[in-house]
Amino acid sequence: MEIVMITSGMASENGYLLFKDKECLVIDPGTEDMRFFDEIESRGATLKGILLTHAHFDHIGGVDMLRRFTKAPVYVHAEEAGWLGNPEWNGSAKFGMPPMRMKPADHLLQPGQLAIGNFSMHVLETPGHSPGSVTFYFKGERIAFGGDLLFQQGVGRTDLYGGNQDVLMRSLDRLIAELPADTTVYPGHGPNTTIRQEMKNNPFL
Repeated sequence: MEIVMITSGMASENGYLLFKDKECLVIDPGTEDMRFFDEIESRGATLKGILLTHAHFDHIGGVDMLRRFTKAPVYVHAEEAGWLGNPEWNGSAKFGMPPMRMKPADHLLQPGQLAIGNFSMHVLETPGHSPGSVTFYFKGERIAFGGDLLFQQGVGRTDLYGGNQDVLMRSLDRLIAELPADTTVYPGHGPNTTIRQEMKNNPFL
């Protein structure tokens, strides 16, 4: 599986494209950035799904554009089903930007195995940064996409709507307990890291 990271937007959010056998997934397209299309078209790939680790504005800005031109379905956790269309909940109303109102998701995520085209992953519920935050774990590749749960030597903020510090810390405990130490974590902001590196160097752990 090939992974391409695209960083964009006022919050320097990381969006990811995953490629496998001419199929693609996009995780957290934060802005209407044409590089998402460029990467897909250059490989002659078909976008099979748009996955959201959570529904904050800096992770959903490119959702409707990608969906409009590719017809790919959008996946978000059931706890945040209403967030795509609510600027107060998705945070766009808080930062002096145009209110962000996206169309509803096509599929609501539940914990457990998820298969989309050639991709198979495990959906872990990891709330705290927001109530519907999830981590997408690819066991065979030992990689995880955790949104704003865990960063290199940091963790996600909890002062936005629905955030909860105690819940976030419990989610971190679960992540460390359930994922192998050599798992590479691709975060919503900043460089990737591993569970082992964060257990050693992250002051929050």
